[in-house]
Amino acid sequence: MKEEPPRKLSRNETHDLSMIIKDRSKVLRAHAEEQAAACMADFERQMATVYTFDQDEVWQKATREAQRVVQESQDTIAKRCKQLGIPSAFAPSISASWQGRGENMLAARRAELRRVAQTSIAAMTKAAITKIEKQALDLRTQVVGMGLLSPDAKMFLESLAPVEDSMRALDFAEIEKKLEKEQQLRLADRRRLYGGD
Repeated sequence: MKEEPPRKLSRNETHDLSMIIKDRSKVLRAHAEEQAAACMADFERQMATVYTFDQDEVWQKATREAQRVVQESQDTIAKRCKQLGIPSAFAPSISASWQGRGENMLAARRAELRRVAQTSIAAMTKAAITKIEKQALDLRTQVVGMGLLSPDAKMFLESLAPVEDSMRALDFAEIEKKLEKEQQLRLADRRRLYGGD
C-alpha cells in the first residue's frame, strides 16, 4: 500500500488552528504565572512554619532532657550564690528554650531568602513563558506549513530551532545555598576591597 501524501490545509483551517494555538498559549502563560504565585506561596509557607517541641517524639524527649539538665544546673548556681551571699534578686541564672523557627525567626534572614526566592521564581516564570511562546510559534509554523505548496516556503519554515526547558518547583534548600554563595562572594569582595586576608 502506498502512503498518501499529507493533505494540505485550507486557508480557513490554517486560520482556525492558528487562533486555537494562540488562545492555548495565553492559557498556558496564565498557568505559568499561577504556578509562580503558588511556588512563592509555598515558599512563604515553608519559611513561616513554626515547629513545636511536642509535635515530634524525639524533639519532645530531647527538650524534656534539656530542661531537666538546665534545672539541675540552675539549682547548683542558686546554691553557690547562697554560699557567696548573693541575693536571689541579683543572682545569675541559666535557661534553655525551644526555638521553633531556627534562623527564619530573624526578619533580615527571611527578607534575604524571600529576595532569592522571588528572583528564582521570576527566572523560572520567564523561562516557562519563553518555552510556551516558542512552542506556540512552532505549532503555528507547522500549521502554516501544512497549507503551503511551495518547497522554498516549507524549507524556510523547517529551519526554525526546537525548544526545551520547563518550570520546576522551588527548592527551599537550593535558595539557602544560593544565598550562602552570594554572602560568601560579598564577603570576599569586601576583603579584597578593604585589604583583608
